[in-house]
Amino acid sequence: MPTVTDAKSMARAMAVALRAKNLTLSHSECLDIVARQFGLKDWNVLSAQAKQSEAAARRRIIALKSWTLLAEHPDAYDHGPYADRTVVGGSAALVRHDPLLGPRRYTDPSRAFGCYMQTVSAIPFRGQRVAISTKLRCQDVTHGATLWGRVDAMPGHTLAFDNLKDASEGWLFGSIPWVERSVVMDVPADAISMHFGFFLKGRGALWAADFRVGEAAAAERTAPPVPPQSRTPAWVAPTNLTFSEVIDLSAG
Repeated sequence: MPTVTDAKSMARAMAVALRAKNLTLSHSECLDIVARQFGLKDWNVLSAQAKQSEAAARRRIIALKSWTLLAEHPDAYDHGPYADRTVVGGSAALVRHDPLLGPRRYTDPSRAFGCYMQTVSAIPFRGQRVAISTKLRCQDVTHGATLWGRVDAMPGHTLAFDNLKDASEGWLFGSIPWVERSVVMDVPADAISMHFGFFLKGRGALWAADFRVGEAAAAERTAPPVPPQSRTPAWVAPTNLTFSEVIDLSAG
């Protein structure tokens, strides 16, 4: 995606070249032609996407402390801090499925999944009922967006999990202004780690702001206990010792 400055330069160069052929088009007409060269409807769409791309480029050199993006193709997402004066602290976090690169990486939009996650020790919360809350808003979300939380003992040994999949006030779709979402989980005495965050499934954009983690009222639990059969540890075992299994990094 060219910058706004690049696109205007291309339009001026086009106008000069056309005049040399005794053809005259206005600057705005040349801008629309440049936009169509990039598969976009007109200059207004190109300008908006170019500005969005410039903001995304700035976000790529700024990491959100303590937060990790999880995605099969991280480059398919515009993600990071997003200035918003309407929220606590004046800043939110954004996960946006890139409208140009995203469809190339995920030809099936249902496979696209971008998630911000933070991992903390569960030890200070042992024996408590913990609420994880945030504000979310979304734009043009196709397959769902939500808050989630999980409590683990050893790796592969999940004690509690909730992503509001079955909640009446659960996943977000389409375009929704700021709304409050919470998950509430019991933290057992053998809990070791707690994980929480928010994710975008499919295309669109999701913003989160004002995360809060703390003790909840006794009657508020949203996460059902994990059935015992799903609590078998999944150990990481030695693998690929003959170096015969490879990953094609050029695929996609």
